[in-house]
Amino acid sequence: MSATNPSSALNGVVIGLLSSFGSAFLIAVIFLIVYFFRYTSSGRIFLDRIGRPGEYDDEQAFAREEAEALESMEELQRTEYLRAKAFVTANPPESLQTDISLSQYLAIQEKGVSAWEFEPELEIANCFVEGRTEIEFFDSECTVLSNLPVPKQNEVYYWEAKIYDKPENTLLSIGMATKPYPLFRLPGFHKYSAAYTSTGQRRYNQPFNGTQYGPQYVQGDVIGVGYRPRTGTIFFTRNGKKLEDVVHGLKSQNFFPAVGANGPCAVHVNFGQAGFVFIEANVKKWGLAPMTGSLAPPPPYGSEQGDILLEAGRKDGYSASVPQHSQSYSQSVQSTSRGGGSQVLNPQTGHSRT
Repeated sequence: MSATNPSSALNGVVIGLLSSFGSAFLIAVIFLIVYFFRYTSSGRIFLDRIGRPGEYDDEQAFAREEAEALESMEELQRTEYLRAKAFVTANPPESLQTDISLSQYLAIQEKGVSAWEFEPELEIANCFVEGRTEIEFFDSECTVLSNLPVPKQNEVYYWEAKIYDKPENTLLSIGMATKPYPLFRLPGFHKYSAAYTSTGQRRYNQPFNGTQYGPQYVQGDVIGVGYRPRTGTIFFTRNGKKLEDVVHGLKSQNFFPAVGANGPCAVHVNFGQAGFVFIEANVKKWGLAPMTGSLAPPPPYGSEQGDILLEAGRKDGYSASVPQHSQSYSQSVQSTSRGGGSQVLNPQTGHSRT
């Protein structure tokens, strides 16, 4: 008998291994397909993290959660939720033009970070804003948004809120939201908004059940909010320590800094007009804009009233609007024209010319 060719034996081993790996790969693909269809048929879809609680992008799952929550709600809570739901239906998120306009851009260039301020809704008089960024809440649920959205040019934008006064029974919610937003509700409860509440929960479009996120915060704490426009990521910090990211993929929305509370408290916001507690934000200058503007303000028209030099000139017989020699010249012209001739007096030589 002839000896077996070594190359033929090696080829047989390779073919056997390839067929085994191919069969295993085919089985794995079939398993993934079956798992995917079973997972999505249960009313869920894949998000940035599979099975991540507190985020509802599937209408069927949200409807089931809504029905269960409405049964356990009190009458006032149910009324407020249905009111907010009607508001969101009538005013879909981003139905308003919220891009930074040319006039707003020029204001940012002129004022720097001082162009940002909080604007309370006049119809909802449950909060008061003093000094552009110092917010005081009263005895009912209310949210206040900034006048300008967070820009999108830089890698990261960041701002902080210091809790100056907060009773233990007041729920405070700090985060960002799009416009229009139901300002009689807290941030994080409706689309599109994300927030970190004083109970230590995070909420992203979640009006029912929050998810435990970080430590509770109380009076004296500083909560920071960061936004990465390129990845659409929102994250939070507490007293200078970064917490995990809350949400990803929110690239197209224009987000506004948002602060809300359901009871009395006081919050002071730092958009970058002062140093941050979060060291990395200080080093990398993550504020919403430079501290000072780069454009000179327009001239203050009308500020000549009360000027000492102008007042002294008027006392000496000079007018700020019409000099005396101009008045005498006009009187001479009028007197010669009434004479019927066509002569005009030359103001320099005193001679008349035809």
